[in-house]
Amino acid sequence: MAMRLGACVRCAIAAYLACGTEALAQAPVRKIRQKMSDILNSTPDFICSVSIERTERMGKDPLTGLPALHVNAGIVNGKELYALPGTDGDQALLRKVLALYGRAGTGAFAMYARAVFLTAAATFYDGPEEAVDGRTLSRLDFAMPREVSHYVLSNAGKPVEAGYWGSIWTDPHNLEVARLMLQAGDLPPDLGIKAVTQTVEYGRTHILGLSALLPAASDLTLQELSGRELRITAHFSDCHYFAKRGGQFVENRLEAPVTVSSESMAAGSPETGAAATASVPVGHALPSIEELLPAKTPLEMMLEDPIDERSTTVGSKLSFTVLRDIKKERKVILPRGATAMGHVTRILRQTYSLNTSLKGYYAVGLQLDTMEVEGRLYRMWANLERVGPPATQICFVPFSHNPLKWGEYDDIYQLFIIPDPEPGESFLGVVSEFLRLGSHWRTDWTVVPLRK
Repeated sequence: MAMRLGACVRCAIAAYLACGTEALAQAPVRKIRQKMSDILNSTPDFICSVSIERTERMGKDPLTGLPALHVNAGIVNGKELYALPGTDGDQALLRKVLALYGRAGTGAFAMYARAVFLTAAATFYDGPEEAVDGRTLSRLDFAMPREVSHYVLSNAGKPVEAGYWGSIWTDPHNLEVARLMLQAGDLPPDLGIKAVTQTVEYGRTHILGLSALLPAASDLTLQELSGRELRITAHFSDCHYFAKRGGQFVENRLEAPVTVSSESMAAGSPETGAAATASVPVGHALPSIEELLPAKTPLEMMLEDPIDERSTTVGSKLSFTVLRDIKKERKVILPRGATAMGHVTRILRQTYSLNTSLKGYYAVGLQLDTMEVEGRLYRMWANLERVGPPATQICFVPFSHNPLKWGEYDDIYQLFIIPDPEPGESFLGVVSEFLRLGSHWRTDWTVVPLRK
């Protein structure tokens, strides 16, 4: 009996120590993720000069150099964009590069870091310290399951989702990411791809006198089942904040060129603009809410869902609950507790200058789609007029008819740039370095006529 008790005690101590070790290991993981999340969320749109080198070989043959390319590229509105070169030859080279990026995955230098650090989808494992390029760096391993990875490879033009795994090397002194490496996993044989490996190197650079952590180099290696190996190496220099002037850019997937300007950035691209997301997720046969509620009817509704950059994306659904009965001729026509559905049309992170420093703010596009009243569904449009607690302290509502629409920011509202809304769209301004609005906060809307 005593021996059994001693064994149990030893097991309990071992389990306690193991749990304690795991907890200690997870502490730097959380700090590193938070550090990189803060960096990604506070980095304004930027453009860099990118030198792209390409090589290929078959089997163990020596590498053969392919024509190089110099192009401007960066992050604009959360998208990885490449400036369209001025000559037909360079445009053809860029399309070859983008075709390989599209075949091997989603993006070349930006999208993976955002997926790993700005979502809760990846699982992290603490790794040992390693010597990398003469520096001692800490290593984290991670895995991104296929079901949540959004990692898409192209198979003859058809998207194929896959998971990936990799490692992150960080400076143990300041927890900043120095390198991110990933490899695709579970690739179907019909892709003709044996392996995909991508590495992104990060470094500090100064823009307008401010230090920013940006990609310094990226490397993509694609190995085919046939034995051929394709490699693209890119080096970034002369990075600067993106000036919102007109210019032809293409996405990292072979989309048609888009003009990136103050107007087009406001309207969004064909992929993520308000026009691309189904404003009403049901058929056009639904009756309009105007058949039930007159135009200009005020609505007080509770937003039930959080708006959080770690989980909210363009197209994310939003649910609302009516907080007060709406009566007509003493009869309740819209009862308290009725539900409405909407979606996020855009998420724009922008900056304004205050006291010689750059501050961050968000412009979040919202649109109501339907209202369910006693089992009947109505199409609806409404204009967001104001927000209530707990969001009041950091939010403002542009384009509303309320004279207090800017709230606490009435004295500096000229510093904010808000795009023109699409029909049925409203904007919520969030003055914060992070877009993290919890659920259950009040919103006030006004019914507007539904455009036919």
